[in-house]
This record gives sequence, C-alpha cells and structure tokens, in this order.
Amino acid sequence: MVDGARGAILLVGLGNPGASYIHTRHNLGQFVLDNFARHVNVKWVNNKKLNADLARGSLDGFPFILARPLCCVNQSGYPVARISKYFHVANNRVAIIYDELNLPLGEVKITVRPGDGGHNGMADVCEKLGECIRFRVGIGQKPNKELDLKEYVLARFSDEEQAALFYAMPAIFDNLKNIIARQPTFP
Repeated sequence: MVDGARGAILLVGLGNPGASYIHTRHNLGQFVLDNFARHVNVKWVNNKKLNADLARGSLDGFPFILARPLCCVNQSGYPVARISKYFHVANNRVAIIYDELNLPLGEVKITVRPGDGGHNGMADVCEKLGECIRFRVGIGQKPNKELDLKEYVLARFSDEEQAALFYAMPAIFDNLKNIIARQPTFP
C-alpha cells in the first residue's frame, strides 16, 4: 500500500498532452481537474514512473488522488490502470472525468454503468481497467452536422464558452466533492 492512499478515491482527468491542446473540448477532463486542484489547494507533482501528474489531498478527512495521464485521450486506459494498481484503488473507486458531446456545455452527469458511450478514451479505459465511475462534463453538440467530430472536439472553446464553463465550475466542484465525501462504491 502506498503511504496515505488507503481508502482514497482516484479522480482522473482525461486530456491530450501539449500546449496546443489546452482549452480544447477534448481536454475538458484535465481542465476541470486543474481548476479543482487549485480550488482545494493541492499541487501537481510529475510521476515519471506512472507517466502522469498527480496531486493528493483530503476533504473532511476523506483522502483523494487526482491524476492527469500524460498520454493521448484515446490511449488513457493503460496509464489509468497503472495508477489505480499503484495506489491500490479498486475500480469502483475510480472516477474518470471527460468531455461529453451529448450534454449541454458545463452540465454534469455521473453514472456507473457498462459501456463507453462512444468516447474513445473511455473505451480504452474500460478495456484496460474495467468499469468505473463516469463523470461526464458536457461540451454540447456540434454546431452543424457537416463539421467533422474530430475537428470539433479538438477545437478550442470560444471566449463565451470558457466564461460559461467558469460559471459552471462551482457546481462541478460540488459534484467532485460529493464523490470524495460519499466515497461511492458499486458492485
């Protein structure tokens, strides 16, 4: 057991590495986790062995680990599984935060059910880790059907969209705190 990890919940933000992906729709998981880390005053530390940035803390005595895998979204499964195994966190205590096309911008939906919902990053996580908590944050539908999906999710948020996301952050943070405090498990 890694020191201080007993009973922790693992929150993982999906995103692509590199400056060119900052503030893109597909990096919303990492964007949320970065803002949450500042909100709860924990600092990121790079862990080369796990190929991830990690932050650890506790809220009201409930321990948590934040993780940003340093790989492409669609190849997140192996790093997430390694981080979970390293900290001895069971799948039912792993929450993956990621972008969701089928939710309005900033809206959150938390589920524990089989499947990836068509998200390639979650498909890889489900394949390598198994089922876990899905913390989806809406990016909204494509503005027109002709727009390529890859182009849409890899595009940066507009200034108006960024403002809307910052407005939504307190509610998103409340959802993350509820996951930490309730220490959810599922069969």
